[in-house]
Amino acid sequence: MDEEMDSLLKNHTWTVVKKPVGERVIGCKWIFKRKPGTPGIEQPRFKARLVSKGYAQREGIDYTDIFSPVVKHVSIRILLAIVAEENYELEQLDVKTAFLHGDLEEKIFMEAPEGYESQFKQGEVCLLNKTMYGLKQSPRRWNQKFDSYMLEIGFERSPRNKCAYIKSLEDGSKVYLLIYVDDMLVAARDMQVISELKQKLSEKFEMKDLGAAKRILGMEISRDRVKGTLTLSQEDYLSKVLETYNVDQCKFVVTPLGAHLKMHAATEQQLLSDEEYMKSVPYSNAVGSIMYSMIDTRPDLAYCVGIISRFMSKPVKEH
Repeated sequence: MDEEMDSLLKNHTWTVVKKPVGERVIGCKWIFKRKPGTPGIEQPRFKARLVSKGYAQREGIDYTDIFSPVVKHVSIRILLAIVAEENYELEQLDVKTAFLHGDLEEKIFMEAPEGYESQFKQGEVCLLNKTMYGLKQSPRRWNQKFDSYMLEIGFERSPRNKCAYIKSLEDGSKVYLLIYVDDMLVAARDMQVISELKQKLSEKFEMKDLGAAKRILGMEISRDRVKGTLTLSQEDYLSKVLETYNVDQCKFVVTPLGAHLKMHAATEQQLLSDEEYMKSVPYSNAVGSIMYSMIDTRPDLAYCVGIISRFMSKPVKEH
C-alpha cells in the first residue's frame, strides 16, 4: 500500500484541497491481488492498487468519451511469426501504474484513501490532476498520452491496428511495438535498437523491463533459436479453466467434439426439468473461456465453440 501511495504522490496524481461547497466527491477503495509473476524473471508477489469508485461518475459532467483501443490478438500472432521468420529479438515491457500517466481534463474530487486519513486535515479531499484506476476515462487518456509520445519519437501507427507501432530503420529492417493496455511487446533485428527504445520510454514513463518475452495475455512463449521456431501455449490458463468448471479430472480425447454428437435447441420440457441444475452452471462464462483460448492458441476449437455458442440463451444440461 505504501508503494502504491508513493507512486501516486510521486506522479502528482492529486492536490489536497479543502472540499468545495456543493461539489460531489467520489469514493475510493483498495484492491489486493496476488500476481503470478513471470517464470524465471519475476517472483509471485502481493500487490495493492488504489482504485477510484468510477461508477459514481456522471456522463457529460465527470467524463465524455471512454473508448480506448487494445491490440488485436491476431496482430500479436503476426508479430510472433515475423520474429520467428526474420530471427528478430523479442522483448517485453510493462508500464508501472499506466493509468496514472493520463492527463485529466475534468474536475473530479476524491475522498482520502482508507488508512491514510492522518495525512489529511478535517474537510480535505483530493482534487485529481491525473487519471486513476477506476475512472471511466482512464484507459482513453492513457492511450492518447502513449500514442502522442510514440508519434513524437518517430514511430508510425498501423492503419489496420491502433495499438501497433512501426518504425523503419536505415538498414531496411523495422522496429515493432504492440501494446495491450500496459503490456508491450517490442521486436527488432538489433538488440541495441530495442535498448534505445526502452531508454526513451523510461524517460517518459515508469517502465518495468521484463527481458525476453515469456508470457503475454495468458500465452506462454517458448522459443528455439537454433530450429527457428516459436511456440505458443496456454496450458496454465486452460488448466485453470478446467479446474474452475470441475472437469480437471476428465479423460483426454483426440478430437474436441465427436462427429457423432448432435446438439439441438432445448424443448420447453427440457428447460423446466433442468432449470434448477442450470442455475449453478455459468454456461456463457464457460463458452467465453474456451473462446479466448480459441482466439489465441487453439484454432482447432473453432468448430465446437461455434456449436456451443448457439445455445447461449437457453442452455440445458445436455449442452
